[in-house]
Amino acid sequence: MTEAKAAPVEQTNYEDHTVILPPHKLKDAIQHTQEPGDIDMEVVKQAEAALATLKGEFGNWMQAECDRLESARAAMHGAGATSTTLAMLFRASHDIKGDAATLGFPLAGRIAGSLCRLLDHAPDQHRIPLAFVDRHVEAIRAIVRENVRDAGGATGGEIAEQLAILVEKFLAAELQDGYAEIAGEAYVKIELPRMA
Repeated sequence: MTEAKAAPVEQTNYEDHTVILPPHKLKDAIQHTQEPGDIDMEVVKQAEAALATLKGEFGNWMQAECDRLESARAAMHGAGATSTTLAMLFRASHDIKGDAATLGFPLAGRIAGSLCRLLDHAPDQHRIPLAFVDRHVEAIRAIVRENVRDAGGATGGEIAEQLAILVEKFLAAELQDGYAEIAGEAYVKIELPRMA
C-alpha cells in the first residue's frame, strides 16, 4: 500500500504567533466542464427537475417541523426549562431556521432564527420568558397553517421585527456589557440607552 504524499503546509512565524495555511485539497476534486462558468448545466437542470417533483411535499414537511416545534414547546411548558426541553426546542427551531427558505417559508425561517438567537445567547436560559417562546412558536405555526410563502408582507414583516426587537432587548438587559459581542449579528438594530 502506498501512502499519499502530504502536500506542503505553508507556515509563517511571527513573534507571538504562527499562521498555518493548510493545503487546498478540494481543488483536485473539482471537475471542470466546457459549460459557461465551469458549471455542468445539465446537472443543474436535473437537480431542479428533482426538486420540482418534491415541491408538493414541502408544505407537509414544514408541518412536520412545526409539529416537532410544538412538541418541544409543550415539553417545556410541562417539565420546565430543563437541558432536555431547551435542547429539543433549540433543535426544532434551528431546523426550521435552516429548512424554511428552501421549503418556501422564508418568514418562518426568520422568526425561527430569532428564537434560536434567544435560546443560544441567553446567559441563563431559565430566565427566558415562556411568553417569548410561545409567541415565536405561534407565529411560525400560523405562517405554515396559512401557507404564507413570501416574506409575509407588511404584517408578517412587522411581527417578525417586533419579535426580534423583544429578543434583542431581553438579551441586552441580560448580557449587559456582553451584549456588544453579539449585537452585530442581530436581525434588527435597537437603540440602547447610554450608561453613565
